[in-house]
Amino acid sequence: MFMKILGIDYGTRYIGLSIADEQIKIAYPYLVLKNKGRKFVLKELKKIIEKERIKKIIIGRPIGLSGKSTEQTKITDEFINFLKNNLSISVEGFDERFTSKMATDTRINTDQRGYLRKSAFDLRKSAKASQASLDEHSGAAAIILQGYLEKQKI
Repeated sequence: MFMKILGIDYGTRYIGLSIADEQIKIAYPYLVLKNKGRKFVLKELKKIIEKERIKKIIIGRPIGLSGKSTEQTKITDEFINFLKNNLSISVEGFDERFTSKMATDTRINTDQRGYLRKSAFDLRKSAKASQASLDEHSGAAAIILQGYLEKQKI
């Protein structure tokens, strides 16, 4: 069995998730969690890790274009450390700046608002999140994870 990797686009309101496996090396949007606090998110992530047999988590680190940390970088780093301390699988941060070319290339697959088009993937709706919001957050997580996978080929 090949290792499955969970990609995370961490936000204070929503957390986008994507999945890839090490053989296929194609990340796809998975779902979006409403950020209801660390305990809730940890509980939900543990369910996903078990259900999907995840062996590694990659979290996008929003570093400023200048290469310096921003306030969001610090918040994300705290979340990364929280997961490292509470999960028994590998958790790594990945510089999101490396995904900018992929984001540009992905525009081919987006609608006029810049959201990823609906696909056959298992996207789940929450009561307050629109489909466009789900596509945006889980799509961002897929771009982050795909960037990580591409960098591993070097």
